[in-house]
Amino acid sequence: MGDTVLLIPLFRALKQRFGGESCAITVVTRTNLGQMLMMMGFVDAYASADDRDHSRWFALPEGDQPASMPAWAGADLLISAVSNGTDAWAANARLARQKAERPEGLFFFDPRPPEEFAGHVTAWHREELGGRGLVLEEPPLPLLRVNPDGAVVIHPGSGGEAKCWPREKFLSLAHSLKRNGIIPTLILGEAEQDRWGRGFVDSLKDEFPWYLHMGFYELAERLSRARVYLGNDSGVSQLAAAVGVPVIVLFGPSSESQWLPVGPQVKVLRAETPYERNLEKLEENVVLGEMLAELRKI
Repeated sequence: MGDTVLLIPLFRALKQRFGGESCAITVVTRTNLGQMLMMMGFVDAYASADDRDHSRWFALPEGDQPASMPAWAGADLLISAVSNGTDAWAANARLARQKAERPEGLFFFDPRPPEEFAGHVTAWHREELGGRGLVLEEPPLPLLRVNPDGAVVIHPGSGGEAKCWPREKFLSLAHSLKRNGIIPTLILGEAEQDRWGRGFVDSLKDEFPWYLHMGFYELAERLSRARVYLGNDSGVSQLAAAVGVPVIVLFGPSSESQWLPVGPQVKVLRAETPYERNLEKLEENVVLGEMLAELRKI
């Protein structure tokens, strides 16, 4: 999810370049992600990446005919983050666009920057496309959402354990907030159930409200109504920033210069030097202080 959410600034940059409301963007992705992106207004339409017409593009075409003709193949611009421009997908795309009499407007880019790239991943997207002739300016950030009556949302998970603040510290923080009259809402997914154990997760139900196993649209919609969000370097944190709520994100081994969530108000916390890459060394009182300071603003 995180890599897909980090494409949202690219969508905004395309809108900025090609006329806002008159520029209609269709994204080809997993259905649940596409539904979320469309229903939250990030794109205008979606098509399933698992659709047979799209899946057939990963096999080489026979002769001068594309393996299939998806409805979006003849769009004014076709921008691919799944092809390197020399593979079967690219061959089918070129043939389909010739058949649709749209041979121009086909672009390929690698969505993941190389390790030596010093800038943000969204700047890499624009640099890659600019080098291929599609020049885009940095788009404005989304508007800040102010939800004084919204939930204080905490997501303690991430795709990798090294990027997770320890469970005990998250729970201690939640209890500290509760003692301050603030009852946080926890977002818990399958990864947390697997790591923590279902019995332990179930025991939290009596202490805190929580969201569990939500679809992407429901998750985005609930995040958009949060008063403030706290989480690790994760796709959920990227989504919270994208919908415009205040975000406090805990970074460990990753580089925020590349992977900082893109939003109107994002605060990064790390452990103090010399432990800055070791998230376990980030002290609870530092995180609690930032949370309370943020809540006093609203």
